[in-house]
Amino acid sequence: MFPVSDITEPVQSYFFRDFTERFPAGEDVACECGGHHRLTTRTTIVSGNALAESAQLLTGQLGPGSKIWVLSDENTETAAGARWKGMVTAGRIVSRVLPGAPKPHPTVGLVEELSAEVAGHAPDLLVAVGGGVVSDLVKRVSLLRDIPNWCVATAPSVDAYSSATSAILVDGFHNAVPARVSDTIVCDLGVMERAPREMFLAGLGDLLAKFLAHLDWNLARIVTGESYCPVVAATALGSARSALNAARQLSSDPAQAARTLTDAALTSGFAMQATGNSRSAASAEHMLAHFWETTHAASVPRFDLHGILAGVASRVMLTAYRSFYARIADFTPDISGRLAALERERHWRETIEPGLLPFLGKVNAEMADRHYDKEILTRRLVAFKDGKAEILDLARCMLDEVAAAVEVLGGLGFPFAPKDVGIAPASIMLPLRNARLLRRRYSTFDLAYELGLESVLREAAERYIEKS
Repeated sequence: MFPVSDITEPVQSYFFRDFTERFPAGEDVACECGGHHRLTTRTTIVSGNALAESAQLLTGQLGPGSKIWVLSDENTETAAGARWKGMVTAGRIVSRVLPGAPKPHPTVGLVEELSAEVAGHAPDLLVAVGGGVVSDLVKRVSLLRDIPNWCVATAPSVDAYSSATSAILVDGFHNAVPARVSDTIVCDLGVMERAPREMFLAGLGDLLAKFLAHLDWNLARIVTGESYCPVVAATALGSARSALNAARQLSSDPAQAARTLTDAALTSGFAMQATGNSRSAASAEHMLAHFWETTHAASVPRFDLHGILAGVASRVMLTAYRSFYARIADFTPDISGRLAALERERHWRETIEPGLLPFLGKVNAEMADRHYDKEILTRRLVAFKDGKAEILDLARCMLDEVAAAVEVLGGLGFPFAPKDVGIAPASIMLPLRNARLLRRRYSTFDLAYELGLESVLREAAERYIEKS
């Protein structure tokens, strides 16, 4: 089971508990999708006194002879790190505090540096005190050194705390790489509530993307037969809807808003942990956000946060997707014409844009082992024709929810316009034109390519950028 401690307040109902109770820690549990899911996080502490509770738990688990290596940055050290370490009485603590500004980037080089430091200290436990970057670094080092880790979260800004991957800059591009799940996750609601407002907006923006991810995962299920789990998909979608409740609570009850958004982020992360990937949480909008992170495209530092960028990208995708799905409502694919076009099509290496050449390693990795021929295209076009009504109904529902969410978040001051974040139009259109090359995961961009309607997405995005 996943105990949730809330000893200083009335017992609260948490959405993530519904999911974690269904899949007890350490067990391969059969699911209605036909597969099995395993969660490995054993303890999640969410309360107004979580720092003290977790310190007491650590003391009881490790004892006085243990050694703990703790990673934070200057901001999260002030927010929670110093206080938490002062509460821990078990063994010896070795600290590494990264600079707060400029903020650390989760590069392979930094992972290797931290991994070597950990090897030199040979601790019994690694602890991350921070947001998504610090958590991702520790989870990755934890896997490489085969040492368990804990996470003490400091902001409801990401859903990475409970996921099984880390976003690391590999060969100059953000990639989701395998990581070791945190054994214990600690969310002190007082700390979460005091996080900077931009962090709260980032959490909302990251969860906004779940609506688009839900659409694209179902699209892949219908068109390509991709493996799909309705339980995980519904859980991730529920987390996004819960996040909207947090947005509506922010002005009137910031403490409850922090609680709700923390719950939503944990829920989404556990959904990802269950499948071992981010299919339920991320699609083409995250490709766009990762491109901006890789290229440092956002020139307004306070908005240069993963969740903010994911929200900006989701707004771009909303316009592009709406135009595309409106276009295909009365569209019947010309299968023979599309097969002939595929025969004439030049290899992507022969047509790659010069602007994409610095990311050729990423493109090669995404395109490797991708098998695509006339038989596959025919099968997908037929599947689209057969499933068109379901696809359109799903698109209408999900895009309406994204639009409603954008309105709510816009009322809170979310910087949806690319210019508000300092992102130039060229930094949007280059990855958008090359979405299929930059991420293998099937999305609306792939369907548009197969139907010969890529220009609909591109032109809609261009119009939006010009107006915003």
